[in-house]
Amino acid sequence: MDQLRIDVDFPSPDAASQVGLLHKEIVGKAMIYKLSEAVEEGDGANFVKVLKQQCEENKLRLSDVFDKVTLAGHSLLHVAADMGQKSIVQVLCDLFPLLLIRRNVRGDTPLHVAARSKKYETVKLILSQYATKKSTYDEMKDKKIARETNECGNTPLHEAVYSGDVDVVKEIFDQDKAVAYCLNKSKRSPLCLAVVNGNEQILELLLQIPLPADQPLSQCRRSSPLHTAVQHKKKVMIQAIIEIRPELVYLRDEDGNTPLHYAADIGYVDEFRILLKKSLQNKLDQTALERNKKGRLPVHLACKRGCVEMVKEFFEPGSGWPINPYVLLNQKGQNILHIAAKNGRDNVVEYLLGNCNTDDLHINQKDYDGNTSLHLASKNLFPQVIKLITEDNRTDLNLTNEDGLTAGDISKTFKHPMLRRREIFSMKLLKRAGVHVNHMLHSQRQPQPEKDTSDFQLQSQPEKDTRQAFLIVAALLMTVSFAAAFTVPGGVYSSDDPNPKIRGTAVLARKPLFVIFTIFNIITMCSSAMACALLSVGMVLQSELTPTIQFSLVCLLYAFFAAPVAFIAAVVIVVANNYLLTIATSGIGCVLAFYTVTLILPSVLSYLQEKANTDAIIVHSPILRPLYCCSILFSTIGGKPKILLHSQKANKDKDN
Repeated sequence: MDQLRIDVDFPSPDAASQVGLLHKEIVGKAMIYKLSEAVEEGDGANFVKVLKQQCEENKLRLSDVFDKVTLAGHSLLHVAADMGQKSIVQVLCDLFPLLLIRRNVRGDTPLHVAARSKKYETVKLILSQYATKKSTYDEMKDKKIARETNECGNTPLHEAVYSGDVDVVKEIFDQDKAVAYCLNKSKRSPLCLAVVNGNEQILELLLQIPLPADQPLSQCRRSSPLHTAVQHKKKVMIQAIIEIRPELVYLRDEDGNTPLHYAADIGYVDEFRILLKKSLQNKLDQTALERNKKGRLPVHLACKRGCVEMVKEFFEPGSGWPINPYVLLNQKGQNILHIAAKNGRDNVVEYLLGNCNTDDLHINQKDYDGNTSLHLASKNLFPQVIKLITEDNRTDLNLTNEDGLTAGDISKTFKHPMLRRREIFSMKLLKRAGVHVNHMLHSQRQPQPEKDTSDFQLQSQPEKDTRQAFLIVAALLMTVSFAAAFTVPGGVYSSDDPNPKIRGTAVLARKPLFVIFTIFNIITMCSSAMACALLSVGMVLQSELTPTIQFSLVCLLYAFFAAPVAFIAAVVIVVANNYLLTIATSGIGCVLAFYTVTLILPSVLSYLQEKANTDAIIVHSPILRPLYCCSILFSTIGGKPKILLHSQKANKDKDN
């Protein structure tokens, strides 16, 4: 190799200076292609021969070769490093030392490329060449090659960890150990990447270096491998980190979360137990009692997550937990039952209510706004949680908050248009439990609509949208039924028919199914027309005619039920000659109609009942009575719970 460096002779600069820029650009591509081929062969002597030949033929200076790059933007040293051609790398480092810090289009140095390609010998050679030539060139004096970053912010150690080659990682790590904590643009250190990749051997190697001396413990939070291990549920990595670097347990992220917070938040039970046990072993260790910037403890996040197994760790005998978890409040003064209730975690609420450490003081405890756990469950409409709390004999059902509202008042005050079913169910549970509702207070809190100069009240936007939707559906049904009346199944007799009495009449008029088709088509037409008329009048008058919507909805229901019957009758008439197709058509129609009625009818009548606020209106109304009876019948047959109760039963419950 020494002989190669001595015997190389190149044309003088004067001879090459006569070549124009255009000529250099033309011959450059061909030249770099031939030189790349020589690099691939890996013969150092042949590469020097080709390099000398190309410079002589193209009358180029040696410095011009330094600037040549491939179509991918690689210098010759990048190409040699990527292929692991050690002899070529040696020649290029001797001839063009500044190529050691040359970057390609991705910002990679040759060391990046060699590390990514797992070329251990090449990495070792580049590091040694850089250490030798660094003091000779000013461009290299102030640079640390192991800390150079590419466009992604990755150092060569990042690339080595990505590749998973332990020898390459060790070589770069020995060159500059502090680079293990350098962050890329994704805020990941090589330590964190080792955790994500699951390479325990590399992790143990990188953990040998202590935390940077120039950074306090709290400033290393973003590069904490323990947070990353918990976040990615790497159990083996977590145990290795705790064993080698136990001080990482105390690190926080930028939101103040410890690794124990992470485990609680993602529901990682196994490692939550390991970290909690580690915390409880040392009486001076307060990691489990550390709050994040939002004032939340790990136990709060466990309750919010709804992980009963984590919550049990704080209550089980022999757990070593020093204090009652109920005294640990969040920034709003809420205990763990508050947090579980407001997030709808009925499994956690059920466990807490059945735990011997829970007494009536904890159940009825108020937060800083005076809300109990029942208030919060009612506000957020979680029926199952409301049921559990109201069925507990220790619950004081009529406690009021700072605004003087009971749980029932809150459920009526906070309206959730998209959660209508949950709202109705929650109110029924509260009423059944006997929670007091101040109707006078509720009516006073309702905003009074303003009247315009024409003395008509403006519609609210949700009601207006509802009317428009109903009107569109009713108009479509009316159009379809109207068209069906004049395009009857089987057609009509021609106007040229010899019998003048039957001209223009239906061919199948005497068929029983045609009679059914006609009757139900008329029902569809009339019901949808009535719905259109009622909704149109309500929208024109701009008045808050709530009964209009209710009655139009009933009309639409009649139309919905009549239209499929008319359709099935028409189809069966047409395919009457095909026995199997007739049975299939009738069966499919009946089954789908049955399940449609089972699913839709109880919900609609429940909505009407809520509007009427009593069963009596539905039971005694001649229009609604058939729908009510159908609802009870279908609910019983289909196994659905009866949503509507008979008025006599309601009155009996009221008397009790």
